Amino acid sequence: MAKAVLIMDFPESCSKCKFLYEFQGIKKCQLMNVLNNGASKLSQSTFTQKRHDLCPLRGLPGKKESDSFLIEAVKNDCFDGTDSDTAYFNGKDAGWNACLDEILKDGGMRKE
Repeated sequence: MAKAVLIMDFPESCSKCKFLYEFQGIKKCQLMNVLNNGASKLSQSTFTQKRHDLCPLRGLPGKKESDSFLIEAVKNDCFDGTDSDTAYFNGKDAGWNACLDEILKDGGMRKE
């Protein structure tokens, strides 16, 4: 099945998450409810302090520093030192960062 991305502020705890709800006095997670066939009960003592260990939300990776792919390639002996190789790895940095910019811009990645 194809994957999807939801862009939202990343909560530091369940209590600050948009997917938190309460049912019969018990705090639950709508995402975990759907993904785990109803198993969504949160620890009532720690949900204000952290996210659940099984939380399906993942933070976006950070931007790459200039030359970060090139440095990794040299470290892993995957770089032959040519100008075209340098341009290739520097282009990966630029492409990675451009992708993150597109995701994070207002209205990013919307198909209308």
